[in-house]
Amino acid sequence: MNQHTIVAVDIAKDSLQVLIGEENINIAFSDKELAALKKKMTGLEKPMVVCEATGGYERKLLEFCHNNAIAVCLVNPARVRAFAHSEGLRAKSDPIDAKMLRRFAQGKELRPTVAPSEECQELADLLDRRAQLTGALASEKNRAQKCAPSMKPSIKRSIRFHEKEISKIDEAIDGLIKNNDRLSKAHKTMQSIKGVGKITSWTIAAFLSEITEVNRNQVVALAGIAPYDKDSGKRKGKRQIQAGRAKVRRALYMAAQTAAQHNPVIRTYVEGLKARGKPYKCAIVAAMRKLLIHIQSELKKHEFCLA
Repeated sequence: MNQHTIVAVDIAKDSLQVLIGEENINIAFSDKELAALKKKMTGLEKPMVVCEATGGYERKLLEFCHNNAIAVCLVNPARVRAFAHSEGLRAKSDPIDAKMLRRFAQGKELRPTVAPSEECQELADLLDRRAQLTGALASEKNRAQKCAPSMKPSIKRSIRFHEKEISKIDEAIDGLIKNNDRLSKAHKTMQSIKGVGKITSWTIAAFLSEITEVNRNQVVALAGIAPYDKDSGKRKGKRQIQAGRAKVRRALYMAAQTAAQHNPVIRTYVEGLKARGKPYKCAIVAAMRKLLIHIQSELKKHEFCLA
């Protein structure tokens, strides 16, 4: 059971529903109210704020807790909702959500979310923006193939704009990496592995910064490429990967495809799996795991810590 005193916080855009002790209050999501909340937690024994990921609105709360040495744990909202359903609860409101969030936290072995380094957080922000721009660029290029002739000039201007913005983001990332000795050395180490390009290296540094702090099974699970059993009685189901960090998984998928052609170790491994009748995607996922474990091994060998 969790040994912290749980302070459950349900986050909305402009407000917070806070369950602290027996008090269930709604406060404005502002610096003034957060400071007041900190005072309320002063008398609690080992307080830990527990909140759900909300697509970015939680960032201000996490930064406040980290800056004020308050333990905070960010949890997957799908887990909390599944827990609520298991309890037979179908109703949903901010006060109900706060209560259910605390019940969930009290029954789980939750660990405080570690604050990312300033450089890793900036790198993650830049990569998120890059992903938004590349998505928009792909959409514009698709439109250009089937649009009315009168629309092509506008779409071409948009394509040029997005390409320039992506180039600026890449320059900013390169500058960030070069100006940080720790990230620069880790980046070079990762890119020394055939198949691992700069995007994969950036992604691991930003979104899997604890790679050297966990064991190989844990890092594979964090990346969402651990095969889970699907057995029942005598039935042996097909193993499947699930959950994990999608951004890391996508980057590793592209890296594994490249490595399957140009990295002799990965190529031999993939060809061996295919020769044994494994489907191509199954072989590539296995290559992703092998590649990630190799990256982890190389970083640990050089005693790099990205977190």
